[in-house]
Parts: sequence; C-alpha cells; structure tokens
Amino acid sequence: MTAITVADLARVVYSSGKVFDGLSTGRLDTENFLRSGSVEGITSRADLALLEDLRDAASFILDQARRSTDAAFVRAINARLTRSGALHPGELRTDDQQIGVRTRYGRHSPEALTDAGLQDLVAMLTAGADPIESALSLFVGVARAQPFEDGNKRTALFSANHLLLHAETGLLLVVPVSDTDPAVADAFNDLLARAYLFGEDDGVKNLLRRDGIVPIGA
Repeated sequence: MTAITVADLARVVYSSGKVFDGLSTGRLDTENFLRSGSVEGITSRADLALLEDLRDAASFILDQARRSTDAAFVRAINARLTRSGALHPGELRTDDQQIGVRTRYGRHSPEALTDAGLQDLVAMLTAGADPIESALSLFVGVARAQPFEDGNKRTALFSANHLLLHAETGLLLVVPVSDTDPAVADAFNDLLARAYLFGEDDGVKNLLRRDGIVPIGA
C-alpha cells in the first residue's frame, strides 16, 4: 500500500470538517494537530472534539485497510466519527426520530434502514469492478440514505476512503473546498442536494472525479 502522510490525512480531515461541520480551525493547524496533538490554533472545544473524532476515524480506516467495506464496518466508522456528538454513535436511526436534511430544494427525509437494509445498500454500491467508481457510489449512496443519527456525510466519505485504501488505489477522496472561494463548497453542496432530492448523481460524481480524487503523497 502507498505510504500515507499526515498531510494526506489532513486533506480528508480538514475538507470534511470544514464543509460538513463548519470547522473553523485552519489547514495548517489541522495538520499540526494530526501530527503532534498540538491544540495551538484550535479556538473552540467543538473544533477540538470534531478533530479528535475525525483523527480517530482516520486512524481506524488505516489500521483496518485490509478489511472489506461492509455495513458493520460503516457502523464502526460512524461510532468513531460521532463519539462526541451523537447520543447513540454507530447505531442506526429510526423513522420515529424524523431525522432528515434541509437543502435549498426542500427537506430530504429518507426512510430509516435496518441492519439488513444497510448491508444490501453497501453491497450494491460497492459491487462494481472499478474501485474509484464504487467509492463515489458509496459516498453518494450512504450520504443520501442518512442511516445514522449524525455524521452521515462524514461516515460516507470515510467509508469511501476505506474502500480506496482496501483496493490499494493510491488515491483518496476529499471534499472540494477553497479557503478563499466559498463557491467551491457551495457548488459541491448544491450538487449533493440534487443527488438527494432528484437522484441526479452524475453531477456530484463528476465534480468529485475532477476535484475530489487526489493521489496519496501529492
């Protein structure tokens, strides 16, 4: 497997934290935290808790890179990513919780999944021969399904990266984001919302093929 650096991990951690959860810590401070545990530049307890969860999830998928990506593993990723924020980390939500996502096109409220339903979904999304395309499908499909109480997009992203690592592609999936141009993340969120509400997966997948698939060590 291609050796992964702290800078590689920082790209995944920073982009997901920034776009999905409003992380205010900068790129360099995020990398320093991952490298040494330094909290210099981390200005809130919320940021620190988020970064600790993201760091632990990143370490988990690296340590378990030889394991295949299945529903149990997706749940284990969510348990680490939402340890500090969710009431029931790693547990599937229920319809009674009425958990959904607000988008500019309306509210997205998919039906809750059972364990078997999540396994069927993951198996279907990862059945293709091309691991890059499977990773993109896994990201979009798990994010859209919203199987957990919290951290669904983060879980989808880290699950997709685990698949890329397991297949030894030498690639990672990051969220398109710019420190100077908020339109980059906005375009991504818009296309992801269209995938949620209208099933238009090609738009967000094309964006990720162009700006989200990055080589390890680059």
